Amino acid sequence: MHNDSAVALIQIKDILAARHLEAVAAAIAESQRPSTRKAYTAAWKRFQAWAQREGVPSLPAEPVTVAAYLVHRDAVGLSLATLAMDRKAISYFHRRAGIPTPTASEGVKMAIAGVRNRAAERGGPRRRQARGLREAELKAITDTAHIPRVYPSGRMESPGAARTRGAVDIAIVSVMRDALLRRQEAADLRWSDVEFRADRSSRVTIRRSKTSNKSAVLYLGVRATAALKRIRPDSPIPGARVFGVRRGRTISARIATVCREAGLGDGFSGHSPRVGMAQDLAAHGTGLVAIMNAGRWKSERMPAYYSRGEAAGMGAVARYYGGIR
Repeated sequence: MHNDSAVALIQIKDILAARHLEAVAAAIAESQRPSTRKAYTAAWKRFQAWAQREGVPSLPAEPVTVAAYLVHRDAVGLSLATLAMDRKAISYFHRRAGIPTPTASEGVKMAIAGVRNRAAERGGPRRRQARGLREAELKAITDTAHIPRVYPSGRMESPGAARTRGAVDIAIVSVMRDALLRRQEAADLRWSDVEFRADRSSRVTIRRSKTSNKSAVLYLGVRATAALKRIRPDSPIPGARVFGVRRGRTISARIATVCREAGLGDGFSGHSPRVGMAQDLAAHGTGLVAIMNAGRWKSERMPAYYSRGEAAGMGAVARYYGGIR
């Protein structure tokens, strides 16, 4: 009887362990945004395909395999951001399988450092920076957004449709600039996340971002708040999306289109309002740390890169010439 009890106890422990493992696996899966999981999966599949062609295992992968893959990806012209995503995906799928990640090896770190040094010698990242949507561009959009457009079919947009669409376009760029929102953060914004204040400003709460699961409360000025109020339904459903879109790429496409229609040309995207506000803040004399906090950047590298032109304009030589009478 004693042996039967011991066996039953072991079985119960096994059942509990399995249940806990399932809960842990579910929690791990929920620790990432769906867009992040999708990006990791796509990057992992590319690595698997490359490893298969090279005749080497992908799981577990040797550090030299990962280093060779990243150097190969650099050689075909991919950006540092893409290589960073490759490395994170490889690490993630190894850790998920309970295998030590090869990306933490010194050899892989040195290969990444070499790739970064090459990029610096070439004059910076290959990826073309989105044009900043600054104060002047915002004014051009505000002045032209309500003009009816000609659709690809040749049909003319009605004045009423143009007013409605233009109001949304102005609200998108205004809110994204003031809050330095990423494109998916703008798409995910709900009316329940907006708080209008008596001083005509407002606050928006970002529940989760690309880099953090922590919420953040962000300031909107009078102009952006007024743009939001113009598109706010009389009785908004709290969970309804403010801009009526689900995907960040839709936000990006709208910004590119409204900029072209305003005569600003190409090069604008969903990142442009964020870049433009960082540049305007730097030109206004805002320090790099304050810009980092406003945009919720964890590193000074990208805001410094965006605002390097404005920083040069306030440097020692600029001050020297500014002081000459």
